[in-house]
Amino acid sequence: MKPMRLIILFAACLFTMAAIAQQNPPSQENGDHKHGGQMHQGMPSVDDHVKDLTTKLNLTPDQQTKMKAILEDTHQQADSVMKDQSMSKEDKQAKMKELHESAKTKARDILTDDQKPKFDAMMKDMEAQMHSRHDGDKAPK
Repeated sequence: MKPMRLIILFAACLFTMAAIAQQNPPSQENGDHKHGGQMHQGMPSVDDHVKDLTTKLNLTPDQQTKMKAILEDTHQQADSVMKDQSMSKEDKQAKMKELHESAKTKARDILTDDQKPKFDAMMKDMEAQMHSRHDGDKAPK
């Protein structure tokens, strides 16, 4: 179950990653603003992701709208992958990685040259935290 949770976490975090979630705890109003009526355990909503990105990258209103569309589409696709009983665990992992990379590319395309280095650093931090969490799941208990 832990690898499945990791896949869900990886997709849901997308750009705002665990580092942002730890730096900016989810707001109290989070309960009613969950994406599609569903929320993965402890994961901020799409709106919270956009707010965090806006704070960290100083997104314009146009960028916020585009980012929200990217996140919503990616979350919808990720949910479909996770619910697909015909896919093997490995296929789901590969598809989730593909979705993440695609979303990251789309998000980066809407950023200015000044925002891109900050975004790249955020992605690097998120991936490092994901790897450390994944390695922690494998540690003997």
